[in-house]
Amino acid sequence: MDHVDDHTAGGRDYPSAMIALCPNCHADKTRSAGRNELRERLRAEALKRHETRRGKDQD
Repeated sequence: MDHVDDHTAGGRDYPSAMIALCPNCHADKTRSAGRNELRERLRAEALKRHETRRGKDQD
């Protein structure tokens, strides 16, 4: 699991702000030229998955 926004930079320690990444995607999120755009996509995906999971837990 990885913080979408770096934990050391204030990334939240909540499931809705975390996502599983392979080592290559983690490196892209951390160091690539397109990291800001990637973080936006990851943030939206993490939130979507969290909300979907919360809905299933309430059934």
